[in-house]
Amino acid sequence: MVMTGRIYEIITVGDKVSQIILRKKVKDKIVPVAISVFGYWKDKMVAMNLKPKDKIRGNLYLKSKIWNGKYYTDVFFTAIDLLEKAPVKINERNLFETQEEETVHEDEFVDDDGNLIDMGSGEKIN
Repeated sequence: MVMTGRIYEIITVGDKVSQIILRKKVKDKIVPVAISVFGYWKDKMVAMNLKPKDKIRGNLYLKSKIWNGKYYTDVFFTAIDLLEKAPVKINERNLFETQEEETVHEDEFVDDDGNLIDMGSGEKIN
């Protein structure tokens, strides 16, 4: 079975086990779904640098067991693919911010008939 969703939270349970909490929409309601990741795929998840709001797709492995007369089902990812990185916040980068004035370097200007010319703006600098 394949499950796709956005990561809500990543919880480290132990050295070899983590849980990825996905936000899923079920009948017009957002619900959290906890999926365990362990061994090779936990190491792969760390190498992919997954973080909240990333969109992932993974193959699920379901395993049921009986305990005290009741069945319980464990859900594991056996493969993880990154579909979309988390969107960048608008406040992190200001599009209208001007660059700070840089120091003057000789290689940025061309000497033409004894005058220094700014290559970017074409102005004479004396």
